[in-house]
Amino acid sequence: MLNGTRRISALAVAAALVLSACSSSATPSPAPTTAPQDTPVASAPAVATTGAATAVTYRCTKGDGQLNGAGATFPFPLYSKWGADYNTKCGVKLNYQSIGSGGGVKGWQQNTVDFGASDAFLLDTEITTAAANGVPVEIPVAFGAVVVAYNLKGLSAPLKMTADIVAGIFDGKITKWNDAAIAAANAGVTLPASDISVVHRSDGSGTTSIFTTYLTKASPDWVTTVGKGDATKSAGKTVEWPTGLGASGNEGVTQGINQTEGGVGYIELTYALANKIPFADVKNSSGAFITPSLDSVKAAANLPTYPADLRFNLANSPVANGYPITGSTWLIVYKDLSKVMKSQDRANALVDFLWWGIHEGQNDSAALYYGSIPAGLLAQDEAAVKSITWAGQPLLP
Repeated sequence: MLNGTRRISALAVAAALVLSACSSSATPSPAPTTAPQDTPVASAPAVATTGAATAVTYRCTKGDGQLNGAGATFPFPLYSKWGADYNTKCGVKLNYQSIGSGGGVKGWQQNTVDFGASDAFLLDTEITTAAANGVPVEIPVAFGAVVVAYNLKGLSAPLKMTADIVAGIFDGKITKWNDAAIAAANAGVTLPASDISVVHRSDGSGTTSIFTTYLTKASPDWVTTVGKGDATKSAGKTVEWPTGLGASGNEGVTQGINQTEGGVGYIELTYALANKIPFADVKNSSGAFITPSLDSVKAAANLPTYPADLRFNLANSPVANGYPITGSTWLIVYKDLSKVMKSQDRANALVDFLWWGIHEGQNDSAALYYGSIPAGLLAQDEAAVKSITWAGQPLLP
């Protein structure tokens, strides 16, 4: 299986994180990060040098020693590493529930977590639903690739796919692996005449939003078939799938592909690498077949400018070497934490964690194949964190 071995670089940390998340069933229970509890650190300044900034001060406010978040499975390997690192540095445990972006947004709206996490920026309707608790602050903290992963044995080369091929597979119009469209894009590769078995997300998912937003932009047939001609219905955290079996989380889809000969699904790159699942090169809007990789994600994420509210998508990037199914993941908090948190000390602990995440936490990204915050975005992320207040007063100087 050349596609699987060609791209694996034996990332022990990534494998340990994702395989542990994927060890139970196709619809696993959400698992919190488990960070070591030794090395508590008092609320005292510390100075660190990072790739994102040369000198950053971290207060390490401990609060009650724990922060609770929930949401996207897409960045779960990264947030697991963050949890361990931040606990070692500041003595604060990160309890992150990997339940899907839809669940994370709902938890944030209902104020059952300190922060939500989503691979799709908030819809206007989601902001309206949460208005009783306040105004959201959405902070993009990492970038990743959603790959078209498949379970086929004995291929001589990685598959190549166009937007129309991907759309045809996931809308049920392409049902055999040796379909003429797949064969035309993969000259010289002997394809089996076996059935294609689609696995998709069953939960509200930011990964689904990234994937379906790409298809909505790149394939008119996807909009016609899945959205019935309405692009607002062919993209989002949930869509009406014409075919396939559903599974919960990136973990569940990963297992579904692994357990099904001829299976195909969409998962975040780290899950595919850690589980040695082959994945396709995808043709971008410049006409090049792009391999999902750290470099092609970073290329797609490096925009000339970013909107002031930090709500953007990267699907079908026009960048010549950018991978076309790239997305961002956001941490979501309320702007005035005095309305939703029990104490200012806990609010300080949350803001300090966010500040650490956009600086020193970025050092964890590359080893797990996530793109870190581009230089052109960092100042806006910093301003977003500094905009968070307690009764109108900034929590960070």
